[in-house]
Amino acid sequence: MPRYTPRYPEAGHSHEDGTGWMSARGLAMMAGGAALALVASRLLPPVVAQLAGSARASAGRDGFDALIDDHRHIQALLVEMVQTPIDAPGRRTQLLLRLKRRLAAHAMAEEDVVYPMLHDQARKEEDAKHLYGEHAEMKMHLFTLEQTPKDDPHWLAVALDLKRIIDGHIRQEEEIDFPALRNSLDESQTATMSGGVAREKALIL
Repeated sequence: MPRYTPRYPEAGHSHEDGTGWMSARGLAMMAGGAALALVASRLLPPVVAQLAGSARASAGRDGFDALIDDHRHIQALLVEMVQTPIDAPGRRTQLLLRLKRRLAAHAMAEEDVVYPMLHDQARKEEDAKHLYGEHAEMKMHLFTLEQTPKDDPHWLAVALDLKRIIDGHIRQEEEIDFPALRNSLDESQTATMSGGVAREKALIL
């Protein structure tokens, strides 16, 4: 009597009853679909935000209003941060992380959209360069605050200096540069700026 030798399906082949292994093509399609979903999840929010930002500009609330709202949130975080006592290092850490996140999104919108337009459309080249420089100074202060123990007396001195820099930076923007840029843009350019601000902020927030 002939000896029976069981046969197992090779990779890429399936049993006649349809219960075989998944083919390499099927695996590739699944991986491709997952990658596409991941890309879409990263790209879709900024695209939607850009469209919404442009629409808000058309309705009378432009990107400058959004940036000024950011300023108020940032200043509120700074006030709370410098008022937090030395024996509350956990609270200082939490506020610093929130400040970094808010500043990162805000700075990206300004550096990638607003300052280039301030330089080119409003012809305020020196102001644009100065504002870029102050952003760099803020980032160095944030790094120092992150590296310094939160119960170190020096931490508060750095936080107060950062607050001073940011308060002056905000006054410069709101009293001088934002009005100058707003006056230099037509309706279409304002919508483009507003959409760009919303898009850049959505990449981080």
